[in-house]
Amino acid sequence: MALYKKETLEDPESENKTYSNYTLKRETEFCCDLFKTFCKKFTVWNYEQGKFTIVNKITYEGHSVQSIDFCPFCGEKIEYADENSKIKKKKTKSF
Repeated sequence: MALYKKETLEDPESENKTYSNYTLKRETEFCCDLFKTFCKKFTVWNYEQGKFTIVNKITYEGHSVQSIDFCPFCGEKIEYADENSKIKKKKTKSF
């Protein structure tokens, strides 16, 4: 499970505008060691989308990325969860 924390921050370049930043938490559980090692070596987390990504296209101007929902190594579905909503779910659990 990819556990992230969503933060809404003020945009320093625009007045009264904000943007979201998704930070991957250390408590993230990887489905396989290959994906975990890959993530340590390469930047695959997209802070703007809150998902793992792969490079889709490379041009002279830069590159574009594609978000992924499945591990590229073992094929397991990647579950994404906001740390804040996970805490709220625990508090509202009833018996």
